[in-house]
Amino acid sequence: MPSELAAAPRHGFHGRVLIVDLSDGSHTVEPIDDSVYRQFLGGYGLGAWLMWKHFPPKADALAPEACFAIVAGLLTGARTPFSGRIQIVGKSPLTGTWADSNSGGSVASQLRRAGYDALVVKGRAKEPTVLVISDDQVRLEPAGDLWGKQVPETFDLARARYGKRGEVGVSAIGTAGEGLARIASVMNDRYHAFGRQGFGAIYGSKNLKAIVVGGTGSLPVADPKRFKELCDGVTRMYKRDTGWLMRLLVWLMKPKAWLGWLYRWTAKKGIKVVAQEAPMRQLWADRGTTAAVAMSVENGDAPIKNWKGVGARDFPIRTSMKLDGAAVDAMVVKKLSCGDCPAPCKGIVESKKRNLHDVRRPDYETLVGFGANLLNDDLDLVTACHDACNRHGLDAVSASGTLAWVCEAVEEGLLKPDDLDGVDMRWGNGEGALSLTDKMGTGEGCGAWLRHGSKQAAEHVGKGSERFAIHVHGQEPAYHDPRFTSLMGVTFTTDPTPGRHTAGSASWNETFGLKFPLPGAASPAEVEVQWHGTDGKGVAQAHYSNAYQVLNGLGLCMFTMMTGNLPWVDLTNALTGWDMDAKALLACGERIQNLRNAFNLREGLVPADFAPPPRMFGQGDGKLDAGPLAGVVVSIERLRRDYFGAMGWSAETGRLSRARAEALGIDGLLEGYLDA
Repeated sequence: MPSELAAAPRHGFHGRVLIVDLSDGSHTVEPIDDSVYRQFLGGYGLGAWLMWKHFPPKADALAPEACFAIVAGLLTGARTPFSGRIQIVGKSPLTGTWADSNSGGSVASQLRRAGYDALVVKGRAKEPTVLVISDDQVRLEPAGDLWGKQVPETFDLARARYGKRGEVGVSAIGTAGEGLARIASVMNDRYHAFGRQGFGAIYGSKNLKAIVVGGTGSLPVADPKRFKELCDGVTRMYKRDTGWLMRLLVWLMKPKAWLGWLYRWTAKKGIKVVAQEAPMRQLWADRGTTAAVAMSVENGDAPIKNWKGVGARDFPIRTSMKLDGAAVDAMVVKKLSCGDCPAPCKGIVESKKRNLHDVRRPDYETLVGFGANLLNDDLDLVTACHDACNRHGLDAVSASGTLAWVCEAVEEGLLKPDDLDGVDMRWGNGEGALSLTDKMGTGEGCGAWLRHGSKQAAEHVGKGSERFAIHVHGQEPAYHDPRFTSLMGVTFTTDPTPGRHTAGSASWNETFGLKFPLPGAASPAEVEVQWHGTDGKGVAQAHYSNAYQVLNGLGLCMFTMMTGNLPWVDLTNALTGWDMDAKALLACGERIQNLRNAFNLREGLVPADFAPPPRMFGQGDGKLDAGPLAGVVVSIERLRRDYFGAMGWSAETGRLSRARAEALGIDGLLEGYLDA
């Protein structure tokens, strides 16, 4: 890497990364060559490049020498619509794999304003600490008075001490992260989470209670006029569609109990119901992911009863509608945005029944996880469980997935109330779920062994309970059933971050016919697949997983792929002054995906380590006897092998072919981790 910054003017990035060592309180600024951005963009791409350079191979994720990075997407910090995202990368203490997570909030935008594209943190502070960055001023402050406090109070004190919303961005942990819970999350600007893979434990292991970032600068834009035109065009597209026809279409798209038969029938027949983008934009702005709960329970997308139940039978639509968007709407008192968003889809809710105020609205994953998958139809209790996760800083997917394992262990007589501090955790026991969630957050009683996820909990209990601990290499999968959408199963078991539904998949095309987000980068035949069967799915999955990495490299919201794709190429070129086309941008995504994968290879992992849980794929007791997915068995090994082949990876070793690495220009970077 060059020893000094390039002399030519930069646009779209600063070429500067802040490196902070908590052990001695030192910090340095590392210059980054322009070529790194052209190859890997920002976000996960720049993050993967930084971890490849700075993370000590095979270091324990919670060791002082381990590091992590908070990274801004290339379009973040320029007021680009839908770019109010923060990305974090490192090694997961839950799975021992490559780790990344994506959240709403302002830390990355503030980091850009302070003159940095990323922050790398290493070492371990001697005492609880807050890392404060204010433009070129970097300091560590004691956080003894914050340690032990839950998330809401931590953020209230941080705001009072360091600045209001808009002045600083804050990223902090709660009690779960302090206690090194392997499923601990990091909360950003109070309401948004780095949920998956245990980043909260990484903060805790470094005695890092919070990061506060404020900046007063700006990001240089190559063509300000063109860039503003593009941004204004996106905003107008999301604001313009109104009128009676739109309202009718949106009404038709909202789940209805009397249409339950249709949701089941289309899933059984493999008929794609392609939603129009304009009404989807309005529906998404209204309800976000809560719009899909009842429909997903009925059509089989949402797993039920620890992935062995049938929604239409065990949690029928009259029940699931109690958790759907209309019911959640009644609790919303204020809209909530990630930042720089013309269609805010989140909200703040209140529950008088549970005395909850100023609580982030539960979304699809939480409503299914603490609701349908536990057979709990009490929305107020689901919201309370969701709030408990956010107060303590816990990943709601892993926490609720672990509780589903508890329910099954109780059902089979392997756990008694005495093992659970008196909680009789049967299916549908929402009060019990709330009690155990709080225990996971504090680490009290049985929470001490439940707070590390279902894999470690099953190892603690034994008695054969490992067979129904549903996880991929230690991480509970998100609530989208591969028996419904097979390519989501491929993502769960092949992406470098196991069990993740946001990592990149062609499943949205497979089931709902969504369009490829980079027109011209791949032929239509390669990105369009049938719902049922396996033909062509490996190639489509490769294109989509690479495209998702472009999305993350740019720092954009993934839901824009559902509500109307943004002009990625034009935005990138107007911001940076580059002359990239769609194929070149997709190649950036492929480089990012390969570098994420290579991190796992360097850690000694191979594809066989990401074993598909049989139940999730219709094997054994996962072969359902009723509902739209009755008898479905997913050809997961065929699908995995086809995806590996399309990526140029060995199905046995996971290594990229040298020929493909040379074509991408990363053969030198990945030397020692390539196939012949």
